[in-house]
Parts: sequence; structure tokens; C-alpha cells
Amino acid sequence: MTTINQSDFFTAPIEQYRTELSFCAASVKGIQEWLLHLPSVHLGDSSKSLLNAVIEILELKCDESLRFDLIQSLHLSLEQVLGTLEKYFLSDVSSVMNHNESIVELAQQFRCYIARTYIHIAFQSHTELTSKQFSLFAFRQKKQLQDVRSLSTYYALQQLSLLKFQQQVLYKSSLVGQWRIGHQLFILAEYHDFHLEDINYLHGSIHQLSNIYQLYNQINLLDILNTHQIRPIEIQALFQCSYQWVQLIQITDKESPTSRYIIDPNKDFPPVLNNTQLKKSEDCYFIETQALLEHINLANLPQNKHISPTEKHYLSASLIFHVQNVLNNIPERRYERYDYVATIQLAFGLQSAHYYLSHATHFEETLQLVSKVHLQQNNSKFLSGWNDEPVTSNNKSLYSVLDPEAKQIHTCTIMDISINGYRIRWTGDVPKQLRAGEFILVQENAQTPWRGGVIRWLKQASPKHLEFGIEILSQDLTPCAVQLSADRNTVLYHPAILLSNQVLNKTHLSLVVPGHQTFKSQQGINLRLGNKQLKIYLNEIKLISQSFSQFDFELLNDNEQVILEQHIQQHADTIKKQDVWESLK
Repeated sequence: MTTINQSDFFTAPIEQYRTELSFCAASVKGIQEWLLHLPSVHLGDSSKSLLNAVIEILELKCDESLRFDLIQSLHLSLEQVLGTLEKYFLSDVSSVMNHNESIVELAQQFRCYIARTYIHIAFQSHTELTSKQFSLFAFRQKKQLQDVRSLSTYYALQQLSLLKFQQQVLYKSSLVGQWRIGHQLFILAEYHDFHLEDINYLHGSIHQLSNIYQLYNQINLLDILNTHQIRPIEIQALFQCSYQWVQLIQITDKESPTSRYIIDPNKDFPPVLNNTQLKKSEDCYFIETQALLEHINLANLPQNKHISPTEKHYLSASLIFHVQNVLNNIPERRYERYDYVATIQLAFGLQSAHYYLSHATHFEETLQLVSKVHLQQNNSKFLSGWNDEPVTSNNKSLYSVLDPEAKQIHTCTIMDISINGYRIRWTGDVPKQLRAGEFILVQENAQTPWRGGVIRWLKQASPKHLEFGIEILSQDLTPCAVQLSADRNTVLYHPAILLSNQVLNKTHLSLVVPGHQTFKSQQGINLRLGNKQLKIYLNEIKLISQSFSQFDFELLNDNEQVILEQHIQQHADTIKKQDVWESLK
């Protein structure tokens, strides 16, 4: 029997040598009676028994109609066990890598073998339909076989869609042959005109996606929207929304001006961006996503009546921005990568970055307040959310000290570099701050200053190794603080960082602030630089993630531009002096 690690798992011929099942009679009644006696308390034992049952059904020498009935009898139990297994890694990839790799492997085996069984039934029943001559009196037999072909194709694509979601949550790549077999299943259905057949009507079932065309849309949409830049919980949110969004994308065999993506069904490859340089075969499919983009563009409007309860529940501002960015921009590499092996130091998170850029000074001390500000308990909503530490006394300082884990500096290996970023390998236990969209400080050696960036993507390379990509946002960073102008009852400051970049020989400033909902464009806030305070206006948002936002801004009083520039220059001078003393140690 083939294993899921083999390159031909989805396409290798199945040796069907079993004349009977070892655990029960080869009938629906036999399966049902066996399930009644299956130990549900012990997940390990029941999982092993169910997986072996699927494999034996695949190896059983029988009619495809019977094989379909047998796997369908197990289907509900299989999904229940898989649901339990997948809970282990839907929200915490790091714990899976460190402790539960065997659970990941078992869950993937389940998905692959269930899919493989339905794939085999679909193609074998089709072969029988096209090769066998049915008499006029065998109409019912032919219709039953056609129904089996339609249903098994649907369930095969459903399992491939769930497998793709599982792989994305774990930052795993598709298996060899996975995309090709998905394309072949859709071609089979479209060519024989059952890709729009209502499965719920045919099978008496209740599925959110009612036909093969919608399922194939979902698989392709999941890949298009996943750029390794979002967390598992956000991948899950996109997956839930995809059940509605498949209605807004269209797959056709004819190219149009709005054909944004292209699928070559002859290749084991997902959809790619459509451009004039691609060689297009006659078999290609084209994907139009403009209707989905227009729908997402309206999602932020306060009186938008078209957004569904599911979208309201799952879509955050950062996730809406992510979808807009994917469907609006060209997702191609802007810079060439170059081989470069070295070590690099990393510090995760905006608070940690502020601490090190302030020469290891705690945030409250950098504010240079005349007297320490304290907070009443009823005004501590932001603090409890930011530090996960409730205020229990009205004499407790508003600003807690970073714990050792949060401000720890990590050392990693650079795999390669580009003009504007790094590809880095992480070995060992994964900290909770290592996630896509996190602000990060990087430093190649003690003689170079810290540079600020964002983790763009993560990928699990092996059970104990992660690869992740960093885009450098700026190499000129100045710590500061911000305060919402409307917050008059409490003098509440948040750590922030000024980024300086040279654009056409002019210095362009932007501001990084914590969170993605606290600060918004077209908003006036206070900017604190040491003991001075300036009023600024947030303009367009440049970047948004689940942990920070980057804004363009302008001063409300142009005369204060000198104060801003002097503060940035003073900080740059202290960095240079510190680097000199570090080099003399």
C-alpha cells in the first residue's frame, strides 16, 4: 500500500486483494454494527481502528457502488474524530510542532486516505460507465453508477478542500499530485456535464456547497487568499467566509479582460496570476475575482447591508485589508533573492522593539512624566488587554514592565536575503510572538543598528524547523509614544516608533502604532517625543496586521517640524555613540 509521503499517492494503482473486511462483514449493516462497539472514550484506539477501516475498504475487491456505501457509512464517524484531532492545531501551531506532530500526521493521513478512496471510486465508476455496454433493461443500474460517480467526485473534492485548509493552518505545502488530481476531477465533472448537479437533491444531504463547481472554486480561492502572512485563526476565518465567496468568483475556459488568475490543469500546480508572459494551452481555465473584490471593498462601510452575519463575525479590519491587498496587487516577488548564510538577532513585538530602541529603558521612563500616572480600575480596559494582566489596585502603575520572555533576544540563521528582506530558519521551540504580521527588530551584529520589519510569511519546513520571511520597513527607527486626543480622563500613552525612509532623496516619515483597531486613518492624536508633545493627524494607512498598524501622518502645526527633526537626529546620534562604545568592548 502506498503512503502519503510517496509522490504517486493520489494516482498509484490500488491493489485490491481483500475478499472481505477483517473487522466486520462487508456491508452497510456490518459497518453500522461495528461502529456501535467502537470504543469512543479512547481516541487513540478509535482513531487507529477507523483509519485501518478506511484502508481496508480501499483495498477491498468489490463493486464501486458497495465501496461508496461502505465509506459513506463511516463518513460521519471519520469527520467527528478528525474534528477532535484538528482542534489540537487550529489555534496554536507552535505547540503542535513541539509536542503533537504525531497528531498532525494522523489527521493528514485520515484526510488523504478518505480523499483517495473517493477519488478511486470516481474514476473507476467512470471507467465502468464508458467501457460497459448497458442494456435497455439496465437503466437503473446505469443511473445508480452515474450517481455514484457524481457523489464520489463531490466528496473527493470536499476532502481535498479540507486537506488544503489543514495544510494552510500548519504552513505545510501541498502533496505531490494533489493539485493535478483536483484538476482532473473537475475536468471529469465538467466534460460530462455533472459539475452543476445539486448534490443535496441527489443525495438527500445538507451541504453548504451544493455542487462540484463550487467546491473546485473553494479549493482555488483558498490558495489565492493564502500568502503565508496570516495566523491560523485568520486562515480559519477565510475558510468559513469562502463558503459564501465561491458565489462571487467565476471559472471559465475563455479568457476575458477580468481573468485575473489562470489554471493549467495539466500541471500539478495551483492557480497563478495571469499575465502576457505565460504560455497558455487550450485546456487552461481562467478565474475572475472582480466581483469578490467589489464585495470586499464595501465590507467596511458602516451601512453595508450586503455583508453576511458570517462575515461580520469572522472578518476583522486587518483581514479585510489582506483580501483587498491580495486581489488588488500583483503578488510577485519585487526583489531577487541571494544566497547568504549568517546569524541574526531578533526581537519580537512593538513593545520589545521600543524597549531596545530606547537603550533598554522601560516605556514609562521614556515618557519623562513629571509625576507617575496611576489608573483607576474602571479605566484599565486597554491595559488588561495589552498585558493580559488585570489591574487590581488603584495605586498600580498603568505601565507594566516587560517580562523576560517578551524582551528576549533570539538568534537565528539567515538562509538567503533580498534587497529588502531575509528568509530565516527557526530551530527549536517556537515563541508565541513568532507569527505572521508581527513587528520585529533585526540586527546582524553588534556594530550595526537595529532595523525594523514585519514577518510576512511562515512555512513549516520540518517537524522541528520553521522558515519565515521578513520584510524590512526601515533601518532608521526612533522610539516615541502616542495618545488618543479624545482620551481626556486618563493620560494613557502607547509605545510607537517613527520610521524614516528616503524616497526620491527626500525623507519620508511614517508611524507604527500598536493594534489594528485602536488607531484609524483621519484621526487626530498626540505624539510624545521625550518631554515634548505634538499634535499630529493620521493620514493613509500603509500597512495593517493583527498586531500593529503603519500610518502616514502630518503635523497640525508646521512650526513644530523642527522639534520633530531634532528629536529624530538626537536619537540617531545616541545610536552612533552607543555603537562606538560597543565596538570598543
